Amino acid sequence: MKIRDIYQLPKEEVQETYALDEWYNNLINKDSTELDIIDLSRMIRQNIFIELAIDKSIEVLKINSLEGDVYDGHLLELLFSVDVEKIAEQKEPLKEVLLDVKENVEKDDFIDVEHFYEP
Repeated sequence: MKIRDIYQLPKEEVQETYALDEWYNNLINKDSTELDIIDLSRMIRQNIFIELAIDKSIEVLKINSLEGDVYDGHLLELLFSVDVEKIAEQKEPLKEVLLDVKENVEKDDFIDVEHFYEP
């Protein structure tokens, strides 16, 4: 189902004067299964369709707990910036993802021991 339909948005087009407007027009015409990491990151930063962004982010993080469009772990960092009241329903799934991240970091996934202890 397209985001436009999920949120019952009118069919009128927003001006495409700016890159963000163009992205938004493309976003609302996407199916929720078509959202990529860039879309999720922007949705969270712009605070739009935040429930959908969080749900989809959790799905992504369950596959790759350090996913990010700018650097590893960026999506997690963005989720930490979301108002706690907006993620009340997603607290348990987020907690599971965070525990998974903690487990992965505690494993010796570093190139060598020296990199593990670098400040």
